[in-house]
Amino acid sequence: MSENIADLAGRIRPSLIRLYLAMRRHTPIPEYTAAQASALATLVDHGPLRMGELADRESIRMPTATALVDGLCKADLVERTPDPADRRAVQVALTDHGRDVLRRVGSERDVVLTRALADLSDEHRDALAAAAPALQALRDRLDKPDRASASPDHRK
Repeated sequence: MSENIADLAGRIRPSLIRLYLAMRRHTPIPEYTAAQASALATLVDHGPLRMGELADRESIRMPTATALVDGLCKADLVERTPDPADRRAVQVALTDHGRDVLRRVGSERDVVLTRALADLSDEHRDALAAAAPALQALRDRLDKPDRASASPDHRK
């Protein structure tokens, strides 16, 4: 590899963070907060989850997950349903309204991103297209609930 991995991480991290923040700034969402958006994205990616699994995937404690889900339930974005594998447990799942809101927000963000991409050179668009699979692989790796790579204080 021509570049040190730590150097690469240092070079791309600020852009990744600023891209996310810019997308939120250009498409404000009154229906939910950034923390709620993360939980919703986790449910989109992984389907209905038990509260403990959602808390683990979000790297938050159970009381925080409960409060987070309470807010999402009040907004009719998620619902608690019995876990088919264990009737004593509950799962958190997106509601139809939640799926509709996420589709709307995704469409709005696609419009913003399409406009920004249209302003780039063909060379930069080609580079981004070539990087898309690597970015997806990086996202998949970061989405794995892997406690070995997390900081020891991540849940305090």
